[in-house]
Amino acid sequence: MALLTWQALSMDVAYVVMGPGPTEDVLSEATDEEGEDHQIITADVEYDTTGELRLTTVRVKSSVTLAQALRYWMSNEHAIIPRDLVYPPGQTEEEISEENEAEWVESQSNAEQAALAFLQQPAEIRVAADGAGLAEDDVVLEVDGTPVESLEALEDFADSETTVTVDRDGEKTEVEGVTLSGVDLEVTREDPYGIEIDTEALDIGGPSAGLVFAVGIVDRVTEQDLVQGMDVAGTGEIGPEGNVGGIGGIQQKIIAASELGVDVFLTPAGNCSDAVSVAPDDMTIVKVETLADAVSALDSAATGGDVQTC
Repeated sequence: MALLTWQALSMDVAYVVMGPGPTEDVLSEATDEEGEDHQIITADVEYDTTGELRLTTVRVKSSVTLAQALRYWMSNEHAIIPRDLVYPPGQTEEEISEENEAEWVESQSNAEQAALAFLQQPAEIRVAADGAGLAEDDVVLEVDGTPVESLEALEDFADSETTVTVDRDGEKTEVEGVTLSGVDLEVTREDPYGIEIDTEALDIGGPSAGLVFAVGIVDRVTEQDLVQGMDVAGTGEIGPEGNVGGIGGIQQKIIAASELGVDVFLTPAGNCSDAVSVAPDDMTIVKVETLADAVSALDSAATGGDVQTC
């Protein structure tokens, strides 16, 4: 019996363990494996800032025995979740790693675009691939004679045939009979600040650092010191227009931040209930739906004003 019990406890189970991971201050430098320092966010014009603004991560233990699962189950710092939620059937670990890397790169691009949108830089809606009579790199100017400046403005035209006016290689061109729902479009904004995000020293993947990168960019290129001496952390996927989406592992990220004495944690609205369930009493959990929410909340928190909390 003892042998059977030992064998059962030593068997791997179809679960993974999610625990608190490292954090990185995006307003400072990170050191790579060769000992070289990399300033994470830079711009042609930078203003002085104080305090810390940390992205947060989780660690995933992919191979778990029954005995380990039982031990982690009793831990307040870890979550036991079905393996298929992290490693979908039919995908290799290499494919999942490549997907995480692609999301990581996209999070930085979206963060830059979201920051530029917040800073009211003009937008261009560009065709990302040939289709429906439109050519890659066409810039959409009008739909049925109506000027458009955002993807949201195109929603009313998405499923009907329209006449789209584009800038194609410097010439104004009308294309008739276009159904926009079948066109791959992207928003781009001119960057007058020379923004660069250097993640060479960061071993991180996935989309959830987007919000913190966007806040960090705004802090870098504006006179306003958003952090103002506070220790701030956060998480959240961000779209190019600044909308913030929920993420996984929020409780483990809150725990990692609390161990560092973080004052304020920027939390996607969809993650609020899980965040407050583990947050210490002295940590302000800010409810964030947009980048503008985050910027406004930090300004209020630093001056003792009201903050929208979870």
